[in-house]
Amino acid sequence: MSNQVEHKQQAPLLDLKQVTKRVKNATTGEEEHTILQGLDLHIKLGESVAIVGASGSGKSTLLGIMAGLDQASKGEVWLNGKPMHTLDEDERAAVRADGVGFVFQNFQLLPALTAVENVSLPLEMSGQHSLKQCRILATEWLNKVGLGHRLTHSPTQLSGGEQQRVAIARAFACQPKVLFADEPTGNLDRNTGKYIIDLLFELNQQNNTSLVLVTHDEHLAQRCQRTIHIDDGKIIADSLLAQANASAQGANP
Repeated sequence: MSNQVEHKQQAPLLDLKQVTKRVKNATTGEEEHTILQGLDLHIKLGESVAIVGASGSGKSTLLGIMAGLDQASKGEVWLNGKPMHTLDEDERAAVRADGVGFVFQNFQLLPALTAVENVSLPLEMSGQHSLKQCRILATEWLNKVGLGHRLTHSPTQLSGGEQQRVAIARAFACQPKVLFADEPTGNLDRNTGKYIIDLLFELNQQNNTSLVLVTHDEHLAQRCQRTIHIDDGKIIADSLLAQANASAQGANP
């Protein structure tokens, strides 16, 4: 069975249909600039996908729309069966709280909280666990990322790599169905970045979480099962579809 057929037979975790994003001209307030142009994209559960493209190509905007942090101007966005394009901000936040994790380039840790408190907070906000259970889960995940000895340290007491490991623990502690990562190694040195990516992919595979990764690093993109190339707001290449088409042509010369 080809990758393309297998992909279509599985209901997508994330489904974009003719997604367009336009913004008003900052100078005139009237003319519109088109960032994304009629994108169709389907991502299944457990799939790792890299979104690559030059600066200004629209990849971070696409990530924000897929994650429900932003809204498309036109089109449909279905995330875990929920129509994000019809929901208001509070409703989208509820969807994000139930099955969506984030890892950002600048870590996004709360400076006044310790490592274990940063990981525990989203668990507490979900209302699914007692405070004691939240702290136990947060501690377990910090141990998994090798920070069991840094539980009570604040972000300012941690290195960049350690802060990103806290962010990864926080993302996975809520057992997300999909994890969105925006340039997760952008603020890290090469060796630390490699460690973080190894950890991210290891946890992704162990937990069967879909991973959607925005990066300008082609070597990092090659570690994903699939690579989406964005240019001028359009998908110009999809490695999964390209592989599937090549297989189909080989089977039907």
